[in-house]
Parts: sequence; structure tokens; C-alpha cells
Amino acid sequence: MQTGRGDIAYVRKFEYNDLDRIVSLANSTLAEYYSHELIFDISEQWRDGFMVYVFRDEIAGFIAGSRHSQTEARVLLLAVDPDMRRIGIGTALMNDFMKLCRDQGMMSIRLEVQTQNTDAIVFYRKLGFVIISTMKKYYTDLSDAYAMWRLL
Repeated sequence: MQTGRGDIAYVRKFEYNDLDRIVSLANSTLAEYYSHELIFDISEQWRDGFMVYVFRDEIAGFIAGSRHSQTEARVLLLAVDPDMRRIGIGTALMNDFMKLCRDQGMMSIRLEVQTQNTDAIVFYRKLGFVIISTMKKYYTDLSDAYAMWRLL
């Protein structure tokens, strides 16, 4: 993980003063609604697993994960500002998250993605994730999700 504040772009751990931007980014890019309280609770689950991508002193994306079990992590949220997509931010976040998981002895990662979100599915497949099941009516709008999984 890059930590140099002098860099133009870097990944760092979530800080509490990031909360407003994270909530705004989540609610403008993800299908579900996320309150400040929910994002805060997620951040408390696994502080190391909540990272932000900073570009020119602005948060351009974030990833929030949890420990699903002793050997498996779960990506709960991944969002990138729509104006900043396709330049490697999501990949950088996922790579740092996967490294963290490996460093902490985890063996796999799982996540859920809407079945109609083909861009995200292609993105995760490029990172080595495979679809392992379909969950009917998973989201609040009753859309389906794929569970995807990757061995580390």
C-alpha cells in the first residue's frame, strides 16, 4: 500500500473524516442506500480492510471488506468515481486488498455483484474471480446477485 502523502495518487486506510465523501460516493455509484451509520459500522468491522484511493487530494474510490471467516475475506463495497473509471483505481484497490488478505493468512475472497452489472463482472473476472452461485432477489430492489470467489 502506498502511503506517501506527497504522491498524486495513493491508497491509504480509511479515516473518519472521509465518511461524508465515502457515503456520497457509495450512494451515487452503488445500487443500495448507505447511511453514515452503516458506513461507520462497516469501517469498524475490519479497519485494515477499509481503504481509499486518493487522487490529487480527493477520494476517487474505496473498498471495504470484512473477515468472512478465519481463512476467507469478503468485499462488502467497492466504488470508483464514474469520472475516474477505467484508469486502474479499482484494480489498485483490489490488489492492495488482496495483498492485505494474503499477508493476514487468508486463502480466498468472496463478493456479490448484481447479475446485470456486466462491467463489474468483467472487472472481477479479470482479477481471477469466478461465479459460484446466483442469489435470487438479493438486493433491496429484488434484483439478483452473483456470488463470486477467488483463491489467493
